[in-house]
Formats: sequence, C-alpha cells, structure tokens
Amino acid sequence: MTGTYRSILIEEMRKRQRKNPAYSLRAFARDIGISASRLSEVLNSKVGLSEDRAAIVADRLQMKGKEKGFFIDLVQAEHARSKLAKKAAAERVTAYLMDTKKISDEHFHLISDWQNLAVLELVDLPSTQHNFAAVATRLGISVGEAEATIARLIKVGLLKEEGGRWVTADADSTTSVDVPSTAIQNYHRQMLQRAHRSLDVDPVESRDLSSVVFSLDSKQLSYAKERIREFRRVLSQELAAMPGKDKVYSMSIQLFELKGDEA
Repeated sequence: MTGTYRSILIEEMRKRQRKNPAYSLRAFARDIGISASRLSEVLNSKVGLSEDRAAIVADRLQMKGKEKGFFIDLVQAEHARSKLAKKAAAERVTAYLMDTKKISDEHFHLISDWQNLAVLELVDLPSTQHNFAAVATRLGISVGEAEATIARLIKVGLLKEEGGRWVTADADSTTSVDVPSTAIQNYHRQMLQRAHRSLDVDPVESRDLSSVVFSLDSKQLSYAKERIREFRRVLSQELAAMPGKDKVYSMSIQLFELKGDEA
C-alpha cells in the first residue's frame, strides 16, 4: 500500500465498484462515515481529513494495527497543524514503507534492465515454455541474456524454481516513488527505447503510442502524478485479472509488446 491516503481511498472505492458496478461515491461516503460532498472535496484535494476523522475512516475500512497507523500518518503528514507533527508522521510513513515488501533501490539496480521485469511476467503465462531458448525467443533476446536474467532474478529472490518451472517469489513488488536513482532512470530510458522500436516496427493495431497537450496549475502536478499512478495501477490490475493472457506488454502511457531487437 503506497501513495497518499487519497489514493488508498480511491483504490478501495474502485475495488468495491469492480465487484458491484452500481456502487457509487455516495455509497462509499456512507460506508466510511463522511458526507458525499465532503468525500468529493477530499478526493479532489480541496480539503483534508483530521486525525480523528482518519481514525474513524480506518476503522470503517477495517484497518488494524500498522495498516491503520500508516493511514493516519499519511493524513497527518499532509494535514497536521504543526510542522513538527507533520515531520514526525512523514518519518513514520517512511519507516513503514521500508518495512513492507518492496524491491529496494539496491535490488532495482541489480535488475534494472527491461528484460528482468518482462521475465517476471512471462513465466506466469500459461503458454510459456520454461527453458532458456523459449524465453529468449518470446522476448527477442539471446539465450545467454535469458540465462543471465533468470539467474539474476533467482539471486535477488524474485524468482525461484519449482518442479522444473520458474515461478515468481514476490508478487506485486514496487520501487520507491520519486527517488533519484540511476537504476530507475536506466529502466525508464530502456522503456522509451523499446517504445521507439515499437513505433518503427510494430503495426499500429498492435500498439498505442499517444500523447495529449494541455495546461494546468503547476501546484497540482503532484495530484496529476497521483492520478496517473492510480490509473496505471487500476488498469494493470483489471487486465491482469482477465483470462487468456499470452504476451507481455509495457505501459508508460505508451502501450506496446515488450520484446528485444532479435524478435
């Protein structure tokens, strides 16, 4: 669970809406003990929650222990009345995130090449043959690269061997947000290079590379980034839950099949 307390609320509401398409913001507001108008203002960053209200919301969402404390600290880190209280809450948030199951920046540096995350997705596809040559062919990389990639993933504990198959050892891992890391920069650079390759060689019906130009209040950039993260997370979860998966894609708002130069 990462992001802001607003993203947690949005994710919970969307989860309920996926189970019940008729579930509305008004219903969610009722269930967490806030008026619909107030909740709308909260989710749109117009107002915040108090510490007491955050505790009530956490209880209504059946959060317990550290999870409840984390949610309240996210609220306090943004809305506490004193700078000291805000700082203390932010430090607790950081400590909590460091304790959760995440790929550390050090681990990300070890696996920053694009094919590592592609392999983690590929091994879960029903059609994947679990041998180096098959993985190399599917991703358009050399057999040597496939061997090195899988060995690296096993070394850092993200992949393991079971019954002649490779299986992911830690689902839904993430990296830290907005951390200036050369490994993360390298990963994004490679994704852009892959997108450029797709633009040159893939037919338009098999990819979506699009952009939009618009103006905004620069003070709302953090809100925009939050909503983009929410969109990526929700869409990827919805697509991952659908049956019939057969290829690995990357979405950086560009959507294309992830493969190497040999494909």
